[in-house]
Amino acid sequence: MGDDEKETFAMTDATPSETRMPKDAAVTVTNADTLRAMASPIRMRILGTLRVNGEQTVGNISEQLGEAPGAISYHLGQLARVGLVEKVRSPDGDRRKSWWKACQSAVRLGSSEEKNNADKAKAMDLFRRSAALSYEMAYERFLDRLPELPREWTDSCTSDDHVLNLTAEEMRSMIEELNEVVRRWQIKAGMHGDDEPGAEPVALILQAFRWFS
Repeated sequence: MGDDEKETFAMTDATPSETRMPKDAAVTVTNADTLRAMASPIRMRILGTLRVNGEQTVGNISEQLGEAPGAISYHLGQLARVGLVEKVRSPDGDRRKSWWKACQSAVRLGSSEEKNNADKAKAMDLFRRSAALSYEMAYERFLDRLPELPREWTDSCTSDDHVLNLTAEEMRSMIEELNEVVRRWQIKAGMHGDDEPGAEPVALILQAFRWFS
């Protein structure tokens, strides 16, 4: 995917709730500090949990991710430093609990007006590699749970790959068409309530890039 394309990252394996953020809360990121702050699989997973599940305490996040509360607090602090998360008031007034929320529904990589910016290029490379690792880890979590899934879900999942001979413009057009398909299904998914029978979180990862054997 070229630098002119926007990439969206909101990886999580959490369960959606009514506190999901609106679609227009996504932001385009070009700042190197923000990219470096997000360039961590655990921070990407924390962001995903907050975006999908809504406001959470440090303890809630720690339990879901299997990480120590101290580590969660540290990573939240790094994300807060660049404006990706923020503390919120405890809904029950218990000041002993630290509540947090995501500030955006998703983050998109955008092209910077600064050309040949080595610092930003390094940060973006680190971010993309961390995102790739996050995708791999999410798929491995799925594989760990695969034996206990109902047959209807195991039969519905897929993992396909194709190598096509395309021009850069054709690749952009293909991505736009695929994104339109995804948007149609996002609308359908948005019509489901949290108690919709049979509806569960489904991960769809779209990647298109130059193939090198």
